[in-house]
Amino acid sequence: MLAQTDGWMIRGVEQQCLVRNDNELSERANSAVPVGGTRALLRCECGDPGCATLVAPTHAEYEAVRARGSHFIITLDHEDPEHAWVLSEDDRFAVIDVVDREARHAVMARNPRHVWVAAPGSAPTEARGSESKGGSR
Repeated sequence: MLAQTDGWMIRGVEQQCLVRNDNELSERANSAVPVGGTRALLRCECGDPGCATLVAPTHAEYEAVRARGSHFIITLDHEDPEHAWVLSEDDRFAVIDVVDREARHAVMARNPRHVWVAAPGSAPTEARGSESKGGSR
């Protein structure tokens, strides 16, 4: 659990995860856009609740970011150097990796692409699998 003394980090992690979830929905819609069509822009995942900037990655670029649960796509110069490292940047956006131990654990645990994150209304995958394998103790 994140330390209660670092309220900014807690809010930042929560914001990053909320925006990542929104971007996942937008990118799902973008995947249906025909080649040459106009893709929806995605929100900066910097963790600042007041940030309203947008980024325009290609589908392949977006998927490369989502390949790791601790990676986020941000507008240039929106990183928090105390909690994340810039992995790459170009003239359109940067990719960061959350490196603070507690923040990293929190963003990984809330990554919708990881199997241990349950779909709404269902039990986590591991819990269902272990119930059928182990029996009672």
